[in-house]
Amino acid sequence: MITAHLLVFVTVAEKKNFSRAAEALSLTQPAISQQIQSLEDYYGTKLFERTSKRVELTRAGEVLLPFAKEILNVSAVAKGALDDLVGKVTGKLTIGATFTIGEYILPLVLAQYTKSFPDVEVSVLIANTEEIGEKALDHSIDIGLVEGRLVHRNLNLTPLMEDEMVLFAPAGHRLAGQAVTREELSREPYILREPGSGTRVIAEEVLVKLGVVPAKVFSMGSTQSIKEAVEAGMGLAILSKWCIRKELLYGTLVQLTPDGFSFTRPLQVLERSGHFQTKAVEEFLTLVRAFPPTHNAS
Repeated sequence: MITAHLLVFVTVAEKKNFSRAAEALSLTQPAISQQIQSLEDYYGTKLFERTSKRVELTRAGEVLLPFAKEILNVSAVAKGALDDLVGKVTGKLTIGATFTIGEYILPLVLAQYTKSFPDVEVSVLIANTEEIGEKALDHSIDIGLVEGRLVHRNLNLTPLMEDEMVLFAPAGHRLAGQAVTREELSREPYILREPGSGTRVIAEEVLVKLGVVPAKVFSMGSTQSIKEAVEAGMGLAILSKWCIRKELLYGTLVQLTPDGFSFTRPLQVLERSGHFQTKAVEEFLTLVRAFPPTHNAS
């Protein structure tokens, strides 16, 4: 079938390597080469330029690629629609998620989803909001869960839940359990994500709302490194409460509560406009929207 050949074509285009494409599709490399040759014969043009190290799309291949992805997507939707008629939840579900959601919320949802729908093949892509939007537009993902801001006429964003941002310190910190003041907080060093990170932008917004000018700022390249640095006593930090749920539970980190302070950001579902939802996507959205909106450490 032409869809099988197009799947091989898209996989080679994405992997830029015949052997890696063969591994991803559980086929032999000669089988991959044969299907690409058949597709080139069918369209009457070369689709790839081959070198000793990698393969690159020709101009014809670049033109074909978005159409191939759309054909594969329509084929999957058709299969899903027929499965829906008999009440089956099967097929593939590709989810794009930003870091906080993908690393701290989505695994809890998917643990339940995969138990309920074991015949669905689930894959997750973790990236920033802009990249998730691009993946939705080029049909690389079925649904997105994002925490950043994004405006595009071909994308729809709907609220999922409010995400609480918290100020925290290591266990035993002198400010723990107190009604801390702006002056006290301004004397502390802070550990933030690297410049340009969306998480850093949110943390800086929180500091502005608190009226705090940090005594010193350290930059870290990951959420985990921030948590480790705070536990080691390097300073205070601001992250989603989801990110430190376990540490709060086990008492290695403590939340600081400036009087009257509250800061939340929306977590949102991202969908391509006019995109048909398979039963697998519908059931996932039903589950994720019913996910507990609170994340207390107790």
